[in-house]
Amino acid sequence: MKIALVGGTGDIGTGFAVRWGQKHEIIIGSRNVDKARESAAAVLQLLEGVGNVQGTDNASAVAGADVVVLCVPYEHLASVTTGLLDSYKSQLVISPVVPMIYNGKFFQYQPPAEGSAALQARMLLPKGVRVVSAFHTICAAALQDIKRVMKADIFICGDDAEAIKITVELAGEIKSLRPLNAGPLAVSSMVESLTPFLLNVARKNKIKDAGITVVSERKI
Repeated sequence: MKIALVGGTGDIGTGFAVRWGQKHEIIIGSRNVDKARESAAAVLQLLEGVGNVQGTDNASAVAGADVVVLCVPYEHLASVTTGLLDSYKSQLVISPVVPMIYNGKFFQYQPPAEGSAALQARMLLPKGVRVVSAFHTICAAALQDIKRVMKADIFICGDDAEAIKITVELAGEIKSLRPLNAGPLAVSSMVESLTPFLLNVARKNKIKDAGITVVSERKI
């Protein structure tokens, strides 16, 4: 599978590239081609040369991909998405994007008028492009450590069964990460809002690399 990481030179993009680079063809995209190529070389070094990772511009990355992961900060989501419209056809787009601010005291979820970043992305993207919301509650630093067992759940929202299935399979390839279906894209705001919540809990309680796990409490 060809996976494009739009704006993939940061921590989260590097994490996805490291985790999927040995099995899939990873295309790290950036506005700066040299930066993308440097990032790809760094990932290959982490993978000890065993992997299929390349760097290029965002448009070329999207055009050549089956799956696109939006690794951009929320403030760049609209401009990056509209700037790449000609590169999209019928790809699956995965959005781990979270619209949030830090007000000096705590992180706060601040969704757009559409209701969530994922819903905004779907509105901006051409018809035929499937959007799934996922990977909001995983630690980027932990994701970059290929030997790290994540021991966490991720929550997936989407309206297309095949798109959800592919996202579940990709998540399942990451050691001990458990994918859970959270419902349609309409509820993606609930999942996105878990990120600032988790960050606030981690800061207040000095928890490093925090994640979320759903536990079943069964009565005996």
